Amino acid sequence: MYRQLGQIKNQEEKAVGLLDLSFFWSDHNVTKALHYISEAKNLLGTKIQTDYYGGLIAFYTASVYFDKDPDKAKDLYMEAERLLQKVDRAQELKAVRYRARIWGSYGALLQREDKANEYVDILLDKVIPLAEQTKDVTLLGINYQNVAMNLMNLQEYAKAAQYYRKALSLLREQANASEERLTLYVNAARNALYAKEYHQSKMMLDTASVIANLIPNSIYVPMYHTVAGSYHAAVKNFEKAHEHLSEGLITAKILKNDELISTLLYDQFKVYQQNKQHVKAKGKLLEVLPYVEKTSSLANKQMVYYHLATTTVSLNQYQEAVKWYEAYKVVTDSLFTNKNRAQILELERKYQTTEKEKELLKIKSQHQEQSLALQKNRSIAIIFASLCTLLFVLGFTWYRTQKSKKRLLEQKELLLQEELKNHRQKSTIHQYNAMLQGEEKERSRLARDLHDGLGGMLASVKMKLSAVTDNMGLQRVDAVAIGDLQSIISQLDQSVNELRRVSHNLMPDSLLYRGLEDAIRDLCKSMTQSCMSIDFQSFRLRGDYSHLFLMSVYRIVQELLTNALKHSEADQVWVQCSEENDILHLSVEDNGKGFKQSTENVNNIGMGLSNIRNRIALLNGHFEIDTYPGKGSSFHVQIPMYEQQNVPNS
Repeated sequence: MYRQLGQIKNQEEKAVGLLDLSFFWSDHNVTKALHYISEAKNLLGTKIQTDYYGGLIAFYTASVYFDKDPDKAKDLYMEAERLLQKVDRAQELKAVRYRARIWGSYGALLQREDKANEYVDILLDKVIPLAEQTKDVTLLGINYQNVAMNLMNLQEYAKAAQYYRKALSLLREQANASEERLTLYVNAARNALYAKEYHQSKMMLDTASVIANLIPNSIYVPMYHTVAGSYHAAVKNFEKAHEHLSEGLITAKILKNDELISTLLYDQFKVYQQNKQHVKAKGKLLEVLPYVEKTSSLANKQMVYYHLATTTVSLNQYQEAVKWYEAYKVVTDSLFTNKNRAQILELERKYQTTEKEKELLKIKSQHQEQSLALQKNRSIAIIFASLCTLLFVLGFTWYRTQKSKKRLLEQKELLLQEELKNHRQKSTIHQYNAMLQGEEKERSRLARDLHDGLGGMLASVKMKLSAVTDNMGLQRVDAVAIGDLQSIISQLDQSVNELRRVSHNLMPDSLLYRGLEDAIRDLCKSMTQSCMSIDFQSFRLRGDYSHLFLMSVYRIVQELLTNALKHSEADQVWVQCSEENDILHLSVEDNGKGFKQSTENVNNIGMGLSNIRNRIALLNGHFEIDTYPGKGSSFHVQIPMYEQQNVPNS
């Protein structure tokens, strides 16, 4: 393009060509762009003082500062608009074309400030009417597309589709507008994808593919692959999605466009995330991170840090998740601060403007009649009251918004902490569960060893002693010696009975073979004493409970009855066990001396209550104690049965 400019003889035409060249370099090399503007000024000489060329210089200079200094760019765009509005008739049509571009660029800067609605208004009220005056189909189609893109960003997909159709009707047959048509079809496909109109999106992408092959070096080719990848991910064709995104990434790297590279890497993350491939998803986020961190966009950093936190949680990398969540919080706080600072500056500007207006009104009022002065003062009061109301409304809105966002942030933090806490609790319960199962297995082993080993030995000794006694009786041995041997045999009988009782307590046969109801009934009978009666009642108990559940409930009852026997001094104990509405209800009550509920009293009772609480916690149950000195004691347990499907059998 620069070589072709050398063949142009007309200085003004050459200068405009240099300005167009600067517009191209404004996206790639600011120094080159400013250099070509300087060359154009030298060629124009004193003509840059005219409204037309002065407006052009302001417009192209604003384009250079579009990314580097948006505020300066906006001022230059408005200077260009002011100058181009005053051109003579000979240059009016060309000026109108530039004015349409000026307002489009100015609106794009507003869009970057999250003022998308204002940008749409500018397009509809300024840009499109100016484009219609030029009768330039391509320019009009481009701006219909700009309206559609902003409506799409505002999630007004149906309205956006209407303007995309208008743009298509104008640009579809424009063979010399391949770049514009590629942009249009890609964005229309994206809008259809957002609206979940996948067939329509596929049609648009097919046409875009044909155009992309005609202009392979277009900066919008990577965007085509981005949308194509998103489409294939949406229809669950993940292999094709990765193929498009990888090809787009290669093209973006060739173009050395960091913004496109980060966009494509983030889209790859979304595909992996959608396919629940969390390890690869995290890898893509870490590739995106350097591009995001070297930009000034806090919103992009906030998004990447948040996804890194949630992805590492999915991978159970909780310590790393906390680190990313802290980074997310810092960026979020900065966003709130920047937004609040901008609102405060805007309010201050409005307030200062109002104060200046008040001063002017005050000076004028000094030279007018008293009645007019009173009227002016009344107007000032109304303006001031309106301003105060506006400040109050904006301040209150800001306060409520900040409070709501802060609450949301706290809730997210609490959820993350709760998830970490649950993880630790599950680990603790798993360890305690293993301990209880080990304890019950050891009890079972001891019961078998006592019953089968020591019990058999004692029975054998008894039988041999009985045989010796019988022989001594036949041989008429001393009656005293026979009596001593019979006393020993009686003591052996008692020892065997005691051994059976201990073995039964360690692992009751009734629990293993007849179920919970019979086991508790046998327990109550075995623990009944002459000084203490135990009454047992049961309702609707099933026979298919898990072994660990049976043992846990049995041990809870056993511990409670042992405590009653040792400490309560009661003569009557009532035990009730029932199941209702998927909840097992267990209560043990006595008419004993009771106790005062405190840490000291609980410790005096011993480890029994501690073991009971631990067993109930393992079963996700609820434990209540109702007691008072001299009033007896009641112990109530509720265990949800639907939780027991997660309790493994021993």
